[in-house]
Amino acid sequence: MGDDLDDTCAGRLRDAGLDTRGSLALAYPLEVWVAALKVAAATLAPESPLDEAAAVVGKRFVEGFSSTLIGNALLGTVRLLGPQRMLARMTRNLRTGTNYLETHMEQLGPTRYALTCRPVVVAGFYVGLFLAGLEASGARNPAVQIVRREGEEAVYDIAWG
Repeated sequence: MGDDLDDTCAGRLRDAGLDTRGSLALAYPLEVWVAALKVAAATLAPESPLDEAAAVVGKRFVEGFSSTLIGNALLGTVRLLGPQRMLARMTRNLRTGTNYLETHMEQLGPTRYALTCRPVVVAGFYVGLFLAGLEASGARNPAVQIVRREGEEAVYDIAWG
């Protein structure tokens, strides 16, 4: 969160179960992650609805990751992969990077996909994540929209042109 992580935000995150001033855990329960995401969204885009603010958090997450040694190397590889292969890897990485997320991707056209994720509590976060990934892969005019929400499932329309 960079400069936006002031004492007030750090306190709200600590209350949510994430102590940014101490040692971070290797993993957090889903409830803690969702609560921390909502705090970050309210901090980074306080005037926006939750899904729009969470998209800002998703993009900032990728930007922050790219500033790490591993993230910088990975995003360099993403540009070489291009958008289609990046999406395939991203969906696989989402499944292996969490212990709860399921994904299914269907190609709708040469540069258009439907991506189903579950469980999704704050769908906007993934909009920002996918947009940032597409941008990093060199996709021109990327667009990501939530086209359906049903229970804990979200379907995203992902396209570029």
